[in-house]
Amino acid sequence: MSAGMKPRWIVSPAFDLGWFVLPGLLALLVGVAVGLGLPPSEGESLGLWIVGVVLVDVAHVWASLYRTYLDPEARRLHGNLLRAAPVLAFVLAFVAHAVSPALFWTVLAYVAVFHFIKQQEGFALLYLRAEALSRRRASSDSGDDSGDGAKLDRRLTRAAIWAGTAAPVLWWHAHLPRRFAWFMDGDFIPGAPELVGQIALGVEALVLAAFALRRVQLRVRGEGAHPMVDALVALTAASWTLGIVAFDDDRVFTLTNVFLHGVPYFALVWVAGGRERVEAGLGRARAPLVLALAFYGLLALLAVTEETLWDRLVWHDHESLFGVGGLELGELGMALVVAALTLPQATHYVLDRYIWRSGPDSNNPRLAAQLNLESRP
Repeated sequence: MSAGMKPRWIVSPAFDLGWFVLPGLLALLVGVAVGLGLPPSEGESLGLWIVGVVLVDVAHVWASLYRTYLDPEARRLHGNLLRAAPVLAFVLAFVAHAVSPALFWTVLAYVAVFHFIKQQEGFALLYLRAEALSRRRASSDSGDDSGDGAKLDRRLTRAAIWAGTAAPVLWWHAHLPRRFAWFMDGDFIPGAPELVGQIALGVEALVLAAFALRRVQLRVRGEGAHPMVDALVALTAASWTLGIVAFDDDRVFTLTNVFLHGVPYFALVWVAGGRERVEAGLGRARAPLVLALAFYGLLALLAVTEETLWDRLVWHDHESLFGVGGLELGELGMALVVAALTLPQATHYVLDRYIWRSGPDSNNPRLAAQLNLESRP
C-alpha cells in the first residue's frame, strides 16, 4: 500500500480489529476446539446459551434502539418508518402464526438467515467504502479513474460474502436433519439433494478464490486494499463453513454464528450514536467505562426481560432460571403472544435495512461522519 493510501479506520486499527474481527476469530477458534475435543452435543449448553444467545444475540437486537427510537433526530427523519415497522411486523407475524406455527418459524428462520448474511455484507462494505475513498483520492491526485475497479471490488466482495454464507446454508439443507437448527427443529425446508450441497461448496471455493486473487492484485499494484475487507470476508466464510459443514454440534454453530454477528454490531451502534445517546441520558460527563456499562446494561436488561417472557409464556425450557408459570393460551392467544415477543427481532430486521444507509438520499445525514466515511478534499 502506497504512503498516500493508508487504510481508513472507523475509529482506529486497535478498535476496529478488536471489535469487528477478534470476537469472531476467538469464537471460531473456541468452536473448533470444542468440536474437535468434546463429544458432539444434541442439546444446548446452558452457559453458552446465556452468554451467546441472551447476552449477545438478543441484546444486539435491542441495540437498534440507540439509532432509532431513542434518537430524536432519527425520530424526526424516520418517523413514518419507526411507526410502521412494528405494526407491519406484528400483523404479519400474527397472521403467519395463526395460520400455522410451523409456517411462522420457517418464514422467520429464512428472514433471519437473510438478515445475518446482509449484516456480514454490510460490515465488509463499510471497509470497502473506506478503501474506495482512499483509492479515489489517490486517483484524483494522479489523474487516474478508479471507478471501474471500485465497482468490480464491490461486486466481488458481495459475491464472496454470499458464497461464504449461503453455500454452507444450502449444504445444510442437503443434509437435514442435523443436531442443531436455526430456531427450532424443522424450521428449514428439507428435501434438497446432496448434489446441491456439493455444488454450493464448489461455487463457494471458486468465488472466494476469485476474491482472493483480486485482493492480491490490489496489493501488488499498491492500490490500497483494506485489510479489514480481507479479514471480514475470510472470517465470515470460515465461521459459516466450519460451524455448519464441518461440525454437527449446536455449541459450535452458536459460537461461530452469534459472536461474529452480534459483538461488532454493539461497536457499530456505539460509534454511530450509541455513546452520544448514553451521554445525553446520563446528563453529565462520565468515565468511558461508566458510559459503556450503561450502554450495554440497558441492552442486557431488555434481553433478559424478553427471554423471561418467552420462557414463561411460550417455551418453558429454563424454569430454573426464569421460574414456573404462564398463561393458558389458545391458538389465537399464542399467536398474539408470539407476534408481540417477536416484535424486537422483526423490527430490528426491518429497520436495519434503512438506518445504516449513508448516501445522499438516506435520511442519515450524520452517519458518514460518525463512521469516518466522509469524502475528504
